[in-house]
Amino acid sequence: METEILTIAMLGLLGIGVFSGFPVALVLTATGFLAFVAAVVIGVTDFGHLGLIYLRVRGMLTNEGVQFTSVPLLIFLGLVLNASGVAATLFQTLGHVLKSVPGRYAIATLLIGLILAPAAGVIGASVVTVALVAYGPMLRSGYAPSTAGSAVAASGALGVVFPPAVLLFFVANVFQLRIALMYTALVIPVLLLVLFFSLFYAVTLRNRVDVALSDMEKPTIRDVLSVIIAIGVIAAIPLSIVGGIATLSEAAGIGVFGGLLVMAFRGRMTFARLNRTIVQTASMTSMVFFIVVGASIFSLGFNLIEGREVLLEWINGFDLGRWMTLALLLGIILVLGFVFDWIEILLVFFPILLPAFGQLDFSDHVGSDYFSKIWLAGLIALALQTSFLTPPFGYALFFAKMAAPPGVNLADIYRGAGPLVIIEILLIAVLALWPELITWLPELVLSKSDSPLLN
Repeated sequence: METEILTIAMLGLLGIGVFSGFPVALVLTATGFLAFVAAVVIGVTDFGHLGLIYLRVRGMLTNEGVQFTSVPLLIFLGLVLNASGVAATLFQTLGHVLKSVPGRYAIATLLIGLILAPAAGVIGASVVTVALVAYGPMLRSGYAPSTAGSAVAASGALGVVFPPAVLLFFVANVFQLRIALMYTALVIPVLLLVLFFSLFYAVTLRNRVDVALSDMEKPTIRDVLSVIIAIGVIAAIPLSIVGGIATLSEAAGIGVFGGLLVMAFRGRMTFARLNRTIVQTASMTSMVFFIVVGASIFSLGFNLIEGREVLLEWINGFDLGRWMTLALLLGIILVLGFVFDWIEILLVFFPILLPAFGQLDFSDHVGSDYFSKIWLAGLIALALQTSFLTPPFGYALFFAKMAAPPGVNLADIYRGAGPLVIIEILLIAVLALWPELITWLPELVLSKSDSPLLN
């Protein structure tokens, strides 16, 4: 009874603290310390074990299997490419290539998100990167505000789950998966999602004639070269990891070097711009790691009061089958995504739900226990991505409105996002029924690397 009361109190304090506007990292740290004190009071531990907090945080940050050094590099790469202005050139290039395709600017917007937004790191940066170059051409072509806004939001959300997205690093960390497998697991699902979104726009915009972008409708050789270099830089990161050529940190470092070359090649390498990019990287990286430390302290306190066991008991109390339990857990993640960024969900809430996921046995459905973890990780990443597009609280929708020109309101974006969310949910259902769409590439990678996991 004591543990149940403490679990409810701890979750309640966390909710109140987060919604009150206090920094999430401070709320997590304070709640974790209070839980430690509560654990002392009920006799679970004593103050002599206060050093567990230090050992837990230090152990996590120095874990050789988790390459946290790659996080600031990936964030810096995205900001460098954004500062280089390559997104605008890519949009013009794609607009020219897709000249005969209905809804070419909406489709070009999706492709920008697929190509460039993964390196932006967080949902806000991804959406704004796309919005700056895509809104104008779509609205000038007579696209409805709902169509333009939803395309921008969907594009930014796509980038959050496509390699080398930072989100996939943290999902792999939670499930203790090789990052190469996490990257390959999302390739086919995200490409299918882009295909379905593109077909939707091609059909619904089949009678729309897109206007010419500008005098730069036909890209110059320099424009095309800068786009090719940028795409090569981003693609080299997951490919070098999957191929076993470089670790994640090494690949991210090479990617940053390539991003700086793109900036210099485009003549945008100035001290002021570079300084601003470095400051932004430091700010975003600090935010991520403060949350990492706070989440570690929170998780320790929650474990000491046996909060995980209490939640697991509650979920099992519903007496649901494994499929209904999976649907419930994915639904919880979907709802959490209305309010919290993916960093907070994966580092704060997901460790609480992890035991419930851990007891689900889908090895007979997927083929093995290890690949069922990869399959579950892929479904969770897509559920997070879907939550960013789901009205009324989807993060991507708010950022799409924030970056929108006059005439595009939030209600318009809501209307446009509805059909896309339905498409995403249907895709998740298809991936749940046919796990091979997620596991085929990871299986191929492991078979080529002669991994002992196949034995």
